[in-house]
Amino acid sequence: MSASLFRIAHMVWKEVIQISRDRRMFSMILLMPLMELFIFGYVVATDITDIALAVCDFDQSAESRAYVDQLVRSGYFRIAAPCHRMQDIPRLLDRGRIKVALTIPPDFSAKVKRQQTAEVMAALDGSNSNTATIAAGYLGQITLTQAVDVQFVDHGIPTRLARHPLVDLEPRVWFNPELRSVRFMVPGIICVLLMESLVILTAVAIVREKEHGTMEQLIVTPIRPAELILGKAIPFIGLGYINTTLVLLAGTYWFDVHISGSVPLLLALTGLFILTCLGMGLLVSAVSNTQQQASMAGQFLLLPNMFFSGFMFPIASMPPMVQTLTYIVPLRYYITITRGIFLKGVGWSALKDEAAILLLFGVAILSLASLTFRKQIR
Repeated sequence: MSASLFRIAHMVWKEVIQISRDRRMFSMILLMPLMELFIFGYVVATDITDIALAVCDFDQSAESRAYVDQLVRSGYFRIAAPCHRMQDIPRLLDRGRIKVALTIPPDFSAKVKRQQTAEVMAALDGSNSNTATIAAGYLGQITLTQAVDVQFVDHGIPTRLARHPLVDLEPRVWFNPELRSVRFMVPGIICVLLMESLVILTAVAIVREKEHGTMEQLIVTPIRPAELILGKAIPFIGLGYINTTLVLLAGTYWFDVHISGSVPLLLALTGLFILTCLGMGLLVSAVSNTQQQASMAGQFLLLPNMFFSGFMFPIASMPPMVQTLTYIVPLRYYITITRGIFLKGVGWSALKDEAAILLLFGVAILSLASLTFRKQIR
């Protein structure tokens, strides 16, 4: 037993030295988590503000100006171009100067003073459906506090009529009351980074041994296949936890995204996902002969996990057949775990099913990968 631990320790130390000597890979390991966190936190954020707006105010009253001021003060809209007549709206939308054109009729203030529902029309640039949908939602939410109907028009076609409700709606948002997309992104980035780094780096590290001819040298040594696999895997388990810690610290102190739940529980369940990623890395190394092939095969595994796990697109909005396929994606369960602990502060009782499924995935994939790897080195 002591001899086995001694050989594993030497194998681990060999991997640590090899990683530290490769300065480009070592820099990528440390900088990649932070770079991707900032990219997703600032660039891929779904929060949309400063939407270009033009207002054709045919009423020119204190009530109409107060309504427009409320839109601008919300921070979601800014007046980007003047509008004096209806013919200006198609020209402004066609040239891309504005995203929304708001038309206030001449009887706006009169209806408001008579406590009748006033109507305004919003023409939207539908070339970017995501921006148009979000802008329409902002207008609808802001006008909930006033007796105003907003008729949305996309390229001259009315698409929706948001009526002021008879019941006063006062929404309460749980778990993310500010609706900051970065709070939703940071937990998902941890998941994607772990998979991206562990699968590709593990596969590349093993295939490098094949390319340099050192795998044959390891095979003829007294080290056993299981010891070789452990010696290769342990350093990357440490790297996985280093990446997780870096993202946690940056997310907490830079993006102000605090963990609502238990950090020890998050780290413990992260270990289950790391086992799965290591198994995938071993499988990739078994079918790859060069580092380039290993990197491309790792990306091939990463992309379906990103798209089918709910990281970027809600699973509920996918077609039923695709939703069924998501059940075989390990990243789906780990994202549920991280977002549950980060945003909702849930504990073991709420996550035990996902943890059990992730454990089954980890054991099955790692066992299959170990058997395949052992056949290759015998």
